[in-house]
Amino acid sequence: MTTEVKTKNPRFIKLAIPLLGILGGVQGVDPNIAATALPEASKALGMQGDLQALAASISTLALAASVVSTGLLADRIGRRKVLLAALLLSAIGDIIVVLAPQSTFYLAGRAIAGIGLGAVYGAAFAYIRAVSTPKTLPSAIGVFTAVLMTFTVIFTFLGGALSDVDWRLTFLVTPVVAVACFFAVPLVLPSEPVVSTGKADAVGQIALVIAVAGTLYGIGNLSRGVTDPFFYLPLVVGIAAAAGFVWREKTCADAFFPIELFRSPVFLAAILAGLVYNMGNAVAFLQMSNLWHYATRLNSLEVSLWQLPFLLLGVAAGLVFGKRMSKGMSNRTALLIGTVITSAGFVLLAVVSAADSFWIFLVPSGLIGFGIVVASLPFGNLIMQSAPARYFGPVTSARTTIGQVWYTIGLAISTVMVDKMTTGGVIKRLEEAGVPSTQLGTAVDKVTAYASQTHDETSKIGAEVLAGVRDSYLVGFNITMLVFAAILLLAGLLGVALLTKTSGDPKGGASSAANPSGATTESSTAPH
Repeated sequence: MTTEVKTKNPRFIKLAIPLLGILGGVQGVDPNIAATALPEASKALGMQGDLQALAASISTLALAASVVSTGLLADRIGRRKVLLAALLLSAIGDIIVVLAPQSTFYLAGRAIAGIGLGAVYGAAFAYIRAVSTPKTLPSAIGVFTAVLMTFTVIFTFLGGALSDVDWRLTFLVTPVVAVACFFAVPLVLPSEPVVSTGKADAVGQIALVIAVAGTLYGIGNLSRGVTDPFFYLPLVVGIAAAAGFVWREKTCADAFFPIELFRSPVFLAAILAGLVYNMGNAVAFLQMSNLWHYATRLNSLEVSLWQLPFLLLGVAAGLVFGKRMSKGMSNRTALLIGTVITSAGFVLLAVVSAADSFWIFLVPSGLIGFGIVVASLPFGNLIMQSAPARYFGPVTSARTTIGQVWYTIGLAISTVMVDKMTTGGVIKRLEEAGVPSTQLGTAVDKVTAYASQTHDETSKIGAEVLAGVRDSYLVGFNITMLVFAAILLLAGLLGVALLTKTSGDPKGGASSAANPSGATTESSTAPH
């Protein structure tokens, strides 16, 4: 059985998937351009230290903590209504930032934008099911991913260019695109029926919000050290709230999330595919950029150009493997291929890290970009397949929360690993060079200066730091890449094993989620 697609203008239905990709890309662009504008915004609004760190993360925290609840709301009042409201909310949030006279308004605007953008992405992903058939679903997810990445690349560059003029102009990108999409949505996307979901389960929703926000905020502060209260207190609160959420959903008759899904091999395989995609993306993109800045000594424009193979091959992977899965390639096979290619890319990246040629880095960066997007297709397809009709919105929106958790973990751990090993190696080299212990602190400070300056240091300490820091950095980088190559390979293979043991992994084009209207397709979507 397929979903009947109805719009006011049926001739526009072929534009549905590209439009959904643009909507998903809005969520990807916003944090990128916000990060670009943050240094100047911080200076203008007097944000320093912990306040600046909060400004960098508050949108992501609000997004990840609220997206499952907005998915539930989409089921209850209609997905198109929520999408339209979320677009306006996103625009309002960033307009508040544009007009912000002080940091409080900046933080409030970014939090509002985060909630809106989470709802936009969750609704866009869930909508894929409404404008595709069970057979074409993987291909639709592939096109969605390809358009999303293309849009993200183009508008991230645009936002960066605007930030060079005025940081406030950067935050006009999301409102302009959101308003344009607001008028396109009713023309292109069908109005989906409301799903009856019982009571709202406010207690469960609040527990999940606290769990996600606390956990992500704590993990984001890992660089402070495991004994820092900014790390362990939010993490403890988040874990406790997560336990409360699980207990609530298991015992509540009107639970808003089907907690039994965490016993489903298909859903667990989806989570592991999400690890390969999101953690691989976070670690590779950040650490390659840092490597090219700090060790290869490229400027920002050059780094952006060197990132293109990573991004463009990801676009190609979405299109090619999406079609392959629609023609019969299984989720298991796609996950295996994506995992192996990604891990091989990480290993090769460690091998060539000392190179200074774009053409040498082309292969590992391209392999990683290609591999993670191949893994993202079963991540999306299996989430769709797992979602029961009654919980379609919350489960499909959980994809965003799952992805954000893996992304944050990868970002935090890889950053700490490289930083700690670099600093430790520099200290060792300085001690071997005879630098007095009273001067080690000053020497280590030069590591930070090295990361942000392009001119040569002329002092004795500076010269010794520069002599040792690159080698030390490369050692830390290489070890980190190899560790994550092993983590991603293990996670992907475990996901493949789960799919091998279950009958819930038919050919990629044959599986589908339950119809949001409540009717089921030819394959069962009940948790295994």
